[in-house]
Amino acid sequence: MPLARRLTAVLSVLAAAAFTVRVGASANGPSTSVDLPPTPVGERMAWVIGILEAGEDTTAAEWSEVLHEEFQRQVPAEQVAALLNGQVRPAAPFTVTAYRGNETQAVATLAGAIGDPFTLTLVLTEHGRISAMLLGPVAQPWEKSASPAEVRERLRSLPGEVSALVLRGDEVILELDADRSAPVASTFKLWVLLAVADAVAAGDLSWEETLVLRDADRSLPSGELQNAPTGTEVSVCDAAAAMIRISDNTATDLLIARLGRERVEAAVARSGHADPAVLAPFLSTKELFTLGWGDPELRVQWREGDDAARRALLDRIDAAPLAVDVADVSTPVWQDGIEWFASARDVAAVHRALQETQDAEVLGILSDNPGLGFDSGSWPFVAFKGGSSLGVLSGSWYARDDGGAATVVLLMSDGDPTVVSGAMADFFHLAEDALRLAH
Repeated sequence: MPLARRLTAVLSVLAAAAFTVRVGASANGPSTSVDLPPTPVGERMAWVIGILEAGEDTTAAEWSEVLHEEFQRQVPAEQVAALLNGQVRPAAPFTVTAYRGNETQAVATLAGAIGDPFTLTLVLTEHGRISAMLLGPVAQPWEKSASPAEVRERLRSLPGEVSALVLRGDEVILELDADRSAPVASTFKLWVLLAVADAVAAGDLSWEETLVLRDADRSLPSGELQNAPTGTEVSVCDAAAAMIRISDNTATDLLIARLGRERVEAAVARSGHADPAVLAPFLSTKELFTLGWGDPELRVQWREGDDAARRALLDRIDAAPLAVDVADVSTPVWQDGIEWFASARDVAAVHRALQETQDAEVLGILSDNPGLGFDSGSWPFVAFKGGSSLGVLSGSWYARDDGGAATVVLLMSDGDPTVVSGAMADFFHLAEDALRLAH
């Protein structure tokens, strides 16, 4: 069943179970607050909580602007507003007591002034609209895995196709289909960052160089730069930071354009990717949106073209502004080969290559958003990059202290996006367990 279709039932159960309480009663006691990260879904989570805590009732007009069209076809914005006003807002104000997620998918635990705590799960599309919103009871406390073998078995029990690799230094302590070529969504941006670092090291680029936004450069969210005025200037360093911290697609594309895709492809090969050809020609996010959900004839040309024909096709796409309607981005396309592909071992390799640059800018960018809400297991340095798209979820961490380093890579994919969304909480719990056990 699509996640959006389940919203009404979930809210109704929550209202009966959690919010039928005595006025003024508190079932929670003092709650410890956690910060929401400055990611697209983190900022949308903050917006939703603000709506729930506002002095005035929320309106259908507010929700029609942020809910995906397919969501609204199944649960109208009027119904969402009515349910929230009648059954959730009376418990305000709320404290966020737990949070896990990446750039476009997250689950938060909220404690209200009355009633029992509950979870709020949000999933955003590539263009930033809410494609799924679930409210439900707090799950049983996570039982931490006792060993890497237990983590592996629990990963094997997740739905869809799952790959994993956990390293302590160079020692493999957990491996699950780690050489399978899988879609990795925005984790591909690690190779773009490596190409930037290589160009800086070669003297062909500087972190201070200015990039200028053109109309033809705009992609769809995640990110913020797509909303900036034409002619906006951004440094290479700021663009790279936005690419990793909030997975800004337009910033990513500016960097690829400045480098040239061949230089990014060279970074892919240098990193130790087992099959660099699967990332050639290296796609920008605008190119992926256009091939995946634009004119169907373009997909035919891509599928049938050789390398030269594909590069010529991408040049034509680059020359014009993005013409994909946001409502079109609603079905997975990674099964058609339109994505960025790598194995868990490939992702671990690019993390290692990035660390070996010993570039302070690179290390600072990677650790700026270490996956907030993630228990790092006392690692003082944690580099993180994850990604999600329709039917795809990826997460990768490189952690180190004075005693050594650990790498954790998890990849999940399924043709049904709801399968991946439903397993997101367990996915991040198991990543947390793996990183703790690798210490």
